[in-house]
Amino acid sequence: MIAPWHQSPCRRGMTLIEMLVATTITLIMMGLVAQLFGVFGQGVTGSRSVIELTDQMRSVGWRLRQDLGGVTVPTLPPRRPEASEGYFELLEGPATDANASAITVTSDTTSLTADCDDALMFTTRSPGAPFVGRFGTGTIESPVAEVAWFCVPLPASGQLPGGPTLFTLYRRQLLVMDYVGANPFQLPANGNTMLWPGSWNNFYASYDLSCALVTSTASPATKFLYPNSLRDLTMREKRFGHNDAGVTGTAYFPYPRSPTVLSLAPLASPRAGEDMVLNNVIAFDVRVFDPDAPVRVATPGGAVTPTDPGFLAATGTAGLGAYVDLFWNWNRYAGGAAPLVISSPANPFPPTGTTAFQSAGVYVAGTSSSKGTTLVGTGTAVYDTWSTHYESNGLDEDQDGTVDQGTNGLDDNKNGLVDEPLEAETSAPYPVPLRGIEVRIRCYEPSSRQVRQVTIRHTFVPY
Repeated sequence: MIAPWHQSPCRRGMTLIEMLVATTITLIMMGLVAQLFGVFGQGVTGSRSVIELTDQMRSVGWRLRQDLGGVTVPTLPPRRPEASEGYFELLEGPATDANASAITVTSDTTSLTADCDDALMFTTRSPGAPFVGRFGTGTIESPVAEVAWFCVPLPASGQLPGGPTLFTLYRRQLLVMDYVGANPFQLPANGNTMLWPGSWNNFYASYDLSCALVTSTASPATKFLYPNSLRDLTMREKRFGHNDAGVTGTAYFPYPRSPTVLSLAPLASPRAGEDMVLNNVIAFDVRVFDPDAPVRVATPGGAVTPTDPGFLAATGTAGLGAYVDLFWNWNRYAGGAAPLVISSPANPFPPTGTTAFQSAGVYVAGTSSSKGTTLVGTGTAVYDTWSTHYESNGLDEDQDGTVDQGTNGLDDNKNGLVDEPLEAETSAPYPVPLRGIEVRIRCYEPSSRQVRQVTIRHTFVPY
C-alpha cells in the first residue's frame, strides 16, 4: 500500500535555512577566490612594473654610455681653447651614500635615498647620426652637443608619505655649432648673434643651441646670445648653467655654478618633460677612479671603499684603487679639509697625506670661498678640464692687483723662475688626469616597493 504524499520519507527540497547557509558558504568561497586572483594580479602588475623599470634603466644607461663614449676632450687639465676640444665637468654635491641628509626634501623613513645631487656636464660627439634639436618651429642638426645629466627632486606633493625622497633624472642636450646661418642669428644688425629674449626659459622654449650670453660694450642694457663652438666651451663662463647673467669685462673667478642643482633647471612649459629621462630616482651617484684610494676590510661585510658606510670602522687595507666621490675626505662637512692655496712651493698638490681626489682641490689665494673652485663649507667639489685662457685674458682673476702673472714674462713671486705654474692666477680644481668614472643610477618602484640599480663605468685611459 502506498503511503500518502504527506507521509512519504523522501525529501523533495531544501529548507530556507539550508539555502541561506549554502549561499553564505558559496559567497565566502567566491570572495576567497577573488582575493586570490587579486593577489596574483598584484604580483603580475608588480612584476610587469619592475620589468618596465629595468628596461627604462637599461635604455638610460645605454644613452649615458653613448654620451660618455663621445667625450670630445682629453681629461688632462688644463686645456687650450685654440685646440677646440670642448670640456668635461663633474659637479660633486654635498650628499654621499653614507650621508644623504643634505638632499632629503621630505620625511624619509626608509633610508633608501642616497647621493642624488651630482651632475655631469660635457661635450660629446655622436658616433652615428647627428644630434637633432629644436630651432624655432623646425629642427637643426649637429654632430657635436653639450649635454648635462642632473637630478631635481619631485615637489612635496609628488613624494610618497614616509617613503624615500624621489627625484627625476634629466638630460639636457644643446647643439654645438659656432655658425648657425639662419634667423634670428642672421639678422643684419646682429651678425651671428641673437638678441637676448629676456630669460633662458624664453630661449630654451624654442632653441636647443649651446649659447653664451654677453653684454654689449656699446650699450650695457643690450645683451646678445652667440652660439658656442668647442673652443668657446673650453671656458667655464660660456657653458650651460654657469654664467646666467652674462657677466663680462670684470674679474669673476671662476664663474662658479650655483651650489644647488636647481640652477640646472629642466625645460619649462611648453616643453616641460622633453628632457626627462627617468622617474623615481633615489640615487645618481657619480664617482671618479682614485688609483691611490684604500680599500679596507669590514667585518662583516667584506671590502669597503672610502665613500661606503662602515669605511671608517674598517681595519686593514685590502688594496688600492677604487671609485670614490670627489673630496672623499670624511672631514669635509666639518670644514676640516681646506682647499689648497697655490701661493708658495710649500703647498704641493696633492696635500701631504692625502690622495688627489681625497682633497678639496685647488683654488687661488685671494679668492673667497664663493668664487673658489670648491665650496668647502657645503662639502661640494668640481672636476674640470679647465682652460689656459685665464692666464692671458687681461683680467685679474685672483684679485691681487696684477694681471695674468702666468704669462706676463715676469718673475712675480721672486723665486728666480719666470711664468712658472706657481705664478698662475688660476688652477684646475684637480690638476690631475681623470682615468675613469662610475655612475650609479638607482630607482624605486612604488607598486612593488623594489629597488633597481644600473652601474655605468667609463674609462678615459690612456689619460
